[in-house]
Amino acid sequence: MKSLGSLLLPRKLHERLQVERWYVHEFIRREAIPLMTPGMRVLDAGSGKLPEQFLREEILATGATLHTCDLNFGPGVDFEADVSDLPFEDGAYDIVLNTQVLEHVKDPGKVCRDLARVLKPGGLLFLTTPQSSPLHNLPWNFFNFTNLGLGLLMDAAGLEVEKVRAQGGHFALLAFELHWTVREIRRSAMPAVLKLPLQLVAQVLFGFVIKLPLIWLDRFDRDPLNTMGWNLLCRKPDSVPTPLSI
Repeated sequence: MKSLGSLLLPRKLHERLQVERWYVHEFIRREAIPLMTPGMRVLDAGSGKLPEQFLREEILATGATLHTCDLNFGPGVDFEADVSDLPFEDGAYDIVLNTQVLEHVKDPGKVCRDLARVLKPGGLLFLTTPQSSPLHNLPWNFFNFTNLGLGLLMDAAGLEVEKVRAQGGHFALLAFELHWTVREIRRSAMPAVLKLPLQLVAQVLFGFVIKLPLIWLDRFDRDPLNTMGWNLLCRKPDSVPTPLSI
């Protein structure tokens, strides 16, 4: 079922208001997709099924060959696979995407090492993951990560971190948390006669009226310490040191 915002707002504005997705999508659009060319091999590791592959058409439009893998097979999933044990040869891909997946795996270090393994020398990993997030996809929500912790994981996997970008700052996180109120009202035990009007008011107030100025204010947070998460661009060097176990 479509949300109220998707029905009433222009598509680009509605997409911008989805702050928990927008910073990830914008990072991939700005940093990864322009590098994709015909003949390149791209792996979306932990892609989810077709409805979750938001950038699929934009990636395919580059002419690159896209492979998707996920633990659960379904529409849009090419390979049913655990991201900690990928069924691909060493150096099989030019670019690997791993977006909002690492928090759901039991051994993040092993996953990072396997993502590095399937990259060609000089290949690029685009990895995004939360730092501040409500519990979701239960019971498979094990970790949240700081940028410093992610740096340790990349070092141990033999990858060089070239760029680190926050998924917004304090005000973007506040916008997300306030909008989450709608879900909390929906799942609460309050009577329907109270729940339905409160849910509608919260949807308009926190999903639009207050969210817009918070998104605008976020541009002034130039050094985010309180962020939804982190986006990393990492490169596999031509000569990779033996990965460490962490």
